[in-house]
Amino acid sequence: MSAVLGVGAQAQGSIEVTDQKAEYLFNDSMQFTAQYQSTETMIEGFIFYQEEGEDHTWVYEGELSDDRRLDVQVELTADNSPKAFSNVEYWFRFASDHGDIFESPHYNLYYEDNRYVWQTLDQPPFTLFWHNGDQAFAETILAAAQQGVTRAQALLPLPDPLPITFRIYDSPEDVQLVTHLAGYSWLAGHTDPKLGISLLSLPPGAQQSLEIQRQVPHELAHILLYQALGGDGYSRLPVWLNEGIASNAELYSDPLQTELLQLANSSDTLLPFISLCKAFPQDGISARLAYAQSASFVRYLYEQYNSVGFGILVDAYAHNEDCLTASAASYGKDLLVLESDWRSATFDSATGAGAWLRTLPWPTIFTSALVAIFLWALVRRQSRASK
Repeated sequence: MSAVLGVGAQAQGSIEVTDQKAEYLFNDSMQFTAQYQSTETMIEGFIFYQEEGEDHTWVYEGELSDDRRLDVQVELTADNSPKAFSNVEYWFRFASDHGDIFESPHYNLYYEDNRYVWQTLDQPPFTLFWHNGDQAFAETILAAAQQGVTRAQALLPLPDPLPITFRIYDSPEDVQLVTHLAGYSWLAGHTDPKLGISLLSLPPGAQQSLEIQRQVPHELAHILLYQALGGDGYSRLPVWLNEGIASNAELYSDPLQTELLQLANSSDTLLPFISLCKAFPQDGISARLAYAQSASFVRYLYEQYNSVGFGILVDAYAHNEDCLTASAASYGKDLLVLESDWRSATFDSATGAGAWLRTLPWPTIFTSALVAIFLWALVRRQSRASK
């Protein structure tokens, strides 16, 4: 590869990059090399790189060798690593002993997790990458994705998906590493709806097939919502609504959710939905309850107001970031009233002290009480008469 570098305003000489290369080891280091020819003596060489489309640029000085070669070694950290699975733009800059500055053309590198040998299965709109498992395993994941689209579109009139990428890891630690090192701001789970990428942890074992049915449709639903509402509309959705929709798209859900809800209701520890507008709790028990409540609340709203009415609610929230009152214009009820209706419909007739009291045989109890009082009074009267 040969390229003539741009010459600064005061430059008198010239330089030509005859070959260049960029290599990396994910979560470790990047190595940039440029071979050049020049009519001047170069005394400094640098690498510049940035994520494509971003403003922030990283700059590192390299070593120049006598054979006119620039080598730059960059140790990657959370502060200077590009986002995983993103395009990286990079270029070289040289300074000569005459004070001239030369800059190379810009080149591109796709930065992905190259620690594994990835297998690929492409079934538009889905592309799947995985590193452990056979073809049948991959086809099971894509089948769950197709079913997830059907379930999500049954809840809302969502368009057919644009390209979506799934990348499957064996362990949660791998997924956490990628998201932490790359500095992702994951909006839900381990999915970046803007990029259309979902990282899933599906360890081999007895639970793997159930986790496929749960995770794949759930994370897919977040991406479908983003594609339908756009970035601004998606960001306005309350977390309880966003996660509730995704939970209802699952092919398999936590079977203990109903028990968890009943227990929280009976102990008066249900979470107010106004507290679930911006984020879910950080501790595992409360977060699990938040997911269970959100799934139940969204299911109630869908059944109560049908698909058209539920779609109107989602649209209202996509255009109004006031979590408390956004529903009032469409439903005539704010979030507090809707929550009260949900609690009554979900718990009042099924669980709790009120329901227990309503199930007691009150006519029999009342009659028995009267008989007991009569007998007590009769015995007491006879006792007095015998004195």
